[in-house]
Amino acid sequence: LYWLLITDLTVFSMRFSAFLLVIGRVASEVGLFLGALIYLIASFASAISSLNHNLKDFAGMHWSALSLWEIALGMYPGSHFVSVVQNELVMVAVSLFVIMIAIFLVNLLIAQLNGAYQLVYEDMVGYARLNRARIIVTTLEQVSQKRWF
Repeated sequence: LYWLLITDLTVFSMRFSAFLLVIGRVASEVGLFLGALIYLIASFASAISSLNHNLKDFAGMHWSALSLWEIALGMYPGSHFVSVVQNELVMVAVSLFVIMIAIFLVNLLIAQLNGAYQLVYEDMVGYARLNRARIIVTTLEQVSQKRWF
């Protein structure tokens, strides 16, 4: 919690303040990406778990979701892909999932981040100055009347 208070030190650097504001505005786009990723994982996990197969990694909705999450992050063990390749339906579903993640979602994330940055970049310094003024005003409000005289 105290680390969040360090962001008030951005008053001393206009560049850092502007950068922090851009990060704050662009973070919502990353949240949308993660939401779409979770939606795709849930959709493909339910589809794969309903198939007739005997793979332990995709034995239920929860195991399928965990395996797809590991595949999306590149953490799925390569030795387990041998059993996935042997079952054609699961292989097709996993291949579609990887294509959706690798091509569609990552490119969509890049486009969203680029668009959001272009919108914020124009007014970034103005927002930074307004943020600096807001921090100064809230700090001055906390100073007692005795200290002014």
